[in-house]
Amino acid sequence: MDAKPEPVLIDTSVWIDALRGRTPWVAASVRKLLEDDLAATCGPVLFEIRRGLKPPERKKVLPLFAALHRLPFDESDWESAGELDASLRKAGHSLPSMDVLIARLCLRDKAALFTLDEHFKQVPGLRMARFAS
Repeated sequence: MDAKPEPVLIDTSVWIDALRGRTPWVAASVRKLLEDDLAATCGPVLFEIRRGLKPPERKKVLPLFAALHRLPFDESDWESAGELDASLRKAGHSLPSMDVLIARLCLRDKAALFTLDEHFKQVPGLRMARFAS
């Protein structure tokens, strides 16, 4: 029996690209994840999306996120993200705070991350979703 594929956390950078129709392969990859019911989100991504939406976009875009898988976030994730950030800084890497939180959630839930941000490659053990460009 085949195991069900795990959801893929779609990072803010990908959502922005796909929603603005910038890169065809990115939009197609997001569509495929949505069709296959594999698209996931989390609190930090929703925060970043909400803060960047203009009022007319909000009515169209925000309802889409209600149907996605959601990686939960709890109090211990703050501590774990802080430890991850400290270890990254010790290794000479600096990521935006929200991206450290996103990476931590992916690591905790063993979820792949679909992102366009290269700095996530600095996070040891973080699985990156790969799509043909």
